[in-house]
Amino acid sequence: MKVTIPTSWDDITIEMYIKLKPVLETEQEPITRVINLLCILTGKKREEIQDITLPDYKMLLDKMSFLNTELPKDLRKKRIKLNGQWYEWKLDAKNMLFGEYISVMEIMQKASDNEAVLFNNLHKILTVIFRPVEKKYGMLWRSMQVDGEKIRETSENILKHMSIADAYPIAVFFCNRYPDLMKAIKTSLKEKAEKIVKEVKRELKKETNLQTVGDGGRL
Repeated sequence: MKVTIPTSWDDITIEMYIKLKPVLETEQEPITRVINLLCILTGKKREEIQDITLPDYKMLLDKMSFLNTELPKDLRKKRIKLNGQWYEWKLDAKNMLFGEYISVMEIMQKASDNEAVLFNNLHKILTVIFRPVEKKYGMLWRSMQVDGEKIRETSENILKHMSIADAYPIAVFFCNRYPDLMKAIKTSLKEKAEKIVKEVKRELKKETNLQTVGDGGRL
């Protein structure tokens, strides 16, 4: 039976890494561990894995050796194409949706007691940083308008198509900047609230002036 598997962290999607992480971090019998890893890497059932020939088994073990290395830590790409859509990473609190803010807050609070929560929701966190972009006039990149649906689409693309090699360094960057981001978000929300208050006051003042003119007109 011919079997192909990923040979580097670049080949491992976030979705696959979420499944791999518990196996990599749990003490298991060597053969059990290898079978569990192969099931994840190949997408095949245990019964199928057991049909692999010994020469192929040795070859697969060699190819799996990258799993014993650390995840990349260096930021490599500012812009990345996932499932046909280009995304650019940028950290801008003013462009976050309120729903994103609530979601990230809940994830980070839970992750403070359980690291697994962070990795299991990595694709949701990265939507805050990775925004869809498009080329304007075939030359300049510009951000696309986002709403709840676009955020869900972005999250799905990141989960199924972004490699952990690209995602992990950005996740580390986000976690390191998280306190500053939350501070910026609160400042942004305060500025928006103050702006709304000013607009309401301005409208009320207009109405008051109109009423005054109207009352004067009746005299």
